[in-house]
Amino acid sequence: MNCRYEYMALFIFCVFTLAVIGCATHTIEHDQDVEALYSPWLNQPFEEFLQKNPDPKQSTPIGQGNYRHTFVYDIESQAEIVVDILATLGETDTGHDDYYHVYVYVNNPGIIYKVDYQRRTEKW
Repeated sequence: MNCRYEYMALFIFCVFTLAVIGCATHTIEHDQDVEALYSPWLNQPFEEFLQKNPDPKQSTPIGQGNYRHTFVYDIESQAEIVVDILATLGETDTGHDDYYHVYVYVNNPGIIYKVDYQRRTEKW
């Protein structure tokens, strides 16, 4: 096999590996940011939380006077940036948006007792 093709294959493998590691690191960074944002609100009044973070997308009663409030935050991931660049260059006509759905659980007295989140991607 030609030495040039071996180097090209090694280069492509290295670029692919770095891209995967970069995306994984970026996702972990976003997750840590979300946790850092919501962890201080545990055992705090929900009314104070609403003053800083208004507009829940959905409020669902879950029984015994408890509620689950859903907040949706649009994030810009590396994959989303790459797809946007490819769409600009005319390489693709599809795309996707990344969102965090943050679930804030509030008990009957109005105190936040749990915060959970889920990362979602919508493709178009």
